[in-house]
Amino acid sequence: MVQIWTVENLATLTDEGRPRPWLAKDWTVSPDGRSLTVNLPPNLKFHDGSPLTATVVANALQAMLPNTMGPAFEDVEGVSAVSDQQVVVRFRRPSPFLLDSLETPIPKPGSSLVGTGPFVVVDPKSPTELTANRQYALGEPGIDRIVVQSFPSVRTAWAELLRGRLDMLYEVGIDALDSLETSSSVSVFTHTRHYQYIVVLNTQSDVFRSKDVRRALNFAVDRDAIVRDALNGHGIASSGPVWPQNYGFRPDLPKFELDARKAAATFSRGTQASNRAGAFHFTCLVPPDAVNERLALVLKRQLEAVGVDMSVEEAPMDRVFDAMKNRRFEAALIEGISAPTLLRPYQLWHSKGTFNPGGLGNATVDAAFDRVRHAGTEKEYEQAVAGVQQAFMDDPPGVFLAWSVRARAVSKRFNVPVPEPGRDIVATLRLWRQVTEAPHTSQN
Repeated sequence: MVQIWTVENLATLTDEGRPRPWLAKDWTVSPDGRSLTVNLPPNLKFHDGSPLTATVVANALQAMLPNTMGPAFEDVEGVSAVSDQQVVVRFRRPSPFLLDSLETPIPKPGSSLVGTGPFVVVDPKSPTELTANRQYALGEPGIDRIVVQSFPSVRTAWAELLRGRLDMLYEVGIDALDSLETSSSVSVFTHTRHYQYIVVLNTQSDVFRSKDVRRALNFAVDRDAIVRDALNGHGIASSGPVWPQNYGFRPDLPKFELDARKAAATFSRGTQASNRAGAFHFTCLVPPDAVNERLALVLKRQLEAVGVDMSVEEAPMDRVFDAMKNRRFEAALIEGISAPTLLRPYQLWHSKGTFNPGGLGNATVDAAFDRVRHAGTEKEYEQAVAGVQQAFMDDPPGVFLAWSVRARAVSKRFNVPVPEPGRDIVATLRLWRQVTEAPHTSQN
């Protein structure tokens, strides 16, 4: 959370998944698509006054691109500073992932919290207090000081906010959202996160080796009902890994929708063929969280209607990831990053992706994402994205449930600018202004 306000990225991403300059002044791509020149504005400085030079940026890219790009980093031939304000990244072949990777943050070497952002951490050993960066390149922030406080529960923090003892509640759970929206002293801001709830399936397990079974499981799910009943209406139904606002997304392509009759017929044939009595059975690992528990309960009830018995096994997140890494699971409920670019789901679902804990995806998915990675033109990119959507229909490695919604609550003592579509208000904190001129401390 603190890094959002202290360290800036070379680029930010629009809700369509297109990068736009932020810390970078601009950039150009060579006609053959194998060279990217990033231009920096003059006189950029870190919080401690040291200059941000092209050499610093080149070194940061060399260190961070392997993690940012995952297996696509194989396409990078080299990164170099050609002047104090210009960095050149050379590639072995064109790829749309090259510009996506400019989302890379640029901290001062040796410190993850010293950057060029609008706020400065007072004590890096205990980063709970920040002050305004008076020399910020885009102008001095309207808030002088931020103090971050932790609470044992959302309910406790919510009560403090309503009593006027807090100015902002950073994380509003969906259980408290409806109550806060009726408050006369608090404004609630929501945005759809770039994460979605997914039941990942172990395609190498006996129970989910068949893609017909995995397709049937997807047809058994009423995603609109999941949003309504498990998320209190705060979410967007999903059936695949591609962000629906991405500029390559094809809304006209087939997607998984509820077809209980088709699903039931598949599972009925499956149990007869294996000479098993009763329902088709599998176990799903679920992290301990009220929302996850409701999601699992609603999903379990839906699957029962088509002859599927899903056992819910609660497990801490580290155990869930360990099970996925070692393929010792049948299914697991996770929140996976999927937007706004294709680089993010590529990193999660490609077998060599940095975010892939191990065992997610399959050969069909790998091939589809590799076509996106190597798309040379925007037309090829759009065709490749359509191929990803189709791959997850033909050979689904999971059940995509819903894009999650995040909410922030802010005291009406502050004037908060309306953010762009899909943007989180925390990114605009430097532009907030107090409604009154009385000195005030902003707390989370």
